[in-house]
Amino acid sequence: MTTFINIHALISHPSSMMNRDDSGLQKTAVFGGTTRSRISSQCLKRAIRQSDLYKANVEELSIRTNRFDELLTLCIENLPEFDAKVIEDVLENMGSKIKTEIDKETKQKHRYFDAVQPYSLGAIREAINMVQAGTELKDLKKIVQLPTIDVALSGRMDASCPGRNVEAAMSVAHSLTTHNADIEVDWFTACDDLAEQGSGHIGTNEFSSGVFYRYASIDVDLLAKNIQKSIAETTHIINTIINCFAQVSPSAKQKTFAAHNKADFVLCTSSNQPLSLANAFRKPIPNTGEVMEASIQSLVTHYENLVDGYELQSKAKAFDLTNTVNSKKIEKVSRISDLSF
Repeated sequence: MTTFINIHALISHPSSMMNRDDSGLQKTAVFGGTTRSRISSQCLKRAIRQSDLYKANVEELSIRTNRFDELLTLCIENLPEFDAKVIEDVLENMGSKIKTEIDKETKQKHRYFDAVQPYSLGAIREAINMVQAGTELKDLKKIVQLPTIDVALSGRMDASCPGRNVEAAMSVAHSLTTHNADIEVDWFTACDDLAEQGSGHIGTNEFSSGVFYRYASIDVDLLAKNIQKSIAETTHIINTIINCFAQVSPSAKQKTFAAHNKADFVLCTSSNQPLSLANAFRKPIPNTGEVMEASIQSLVTHYENLVDGYELQSKAKAFDLTNTVNSKKIEKVSRISDLSF
């Protein structure tokens, strides 16, 4: 039977604007008939992937790009033991189609892949070694590569090499505030130090604040399959994601708002199915001075109701800085590192 680790985090951010839409405005969503602030799953996953916490706990990161020339330069710098021409030959035959464009002003040629794809120095090094051992360049497309951890978690779709496609072991929801969100506008000026009076520039920024519900589900069996290791060996990866979910926030506008907050509450459950608790907030939490505590209580009550009503086989542990949880169905832990199964 498949095992899922469900991660639920409640994190409070003061004034911030960590995720914008195509117009530069605060991302929002309507849920339960009211407008909520939103941080997209793509935004959160990239923030986790780029965080120092994540980098310190995985062996190798993937490099997601469609820039051929920049990737070639990076490989030449990081794989000095190989000839640059051999590296270029391998990149040209890794799978993705390469197109060339010419800058109208400089007339310089620039090569790029036809899609943004995850590459890794480890896989490229392995391909170079295989070519030097006698593998034909044209056969590189047939080679199935062991994915990096973030590819094993988030998946990969490569139309050029269907054999390398990876089904994502982790599903991540868009984060929403547990309550109705008021989108506010910050009017700002950039003062000209050399002018006697007035501003050199004026502008506006949208921002909001609130308690966000984050949710992710990890298919443990699929993760083990993707990384070709035992289920026991996935524990470190899962613990890393739990830690990142509790501590990592997107970097956008952080120099302006500094909303570097950690989660007040993290609930992890182990069960035979994914289980979102977002509907605990379908009715928005009253926007009082105890939004976090009320959000935790609503989340826990919804979890208990689902477990009882659907007779779910689920184990739960919670890390609670507010000391709000009082449930016989949830084991409380005092440290985030204890949230493991």
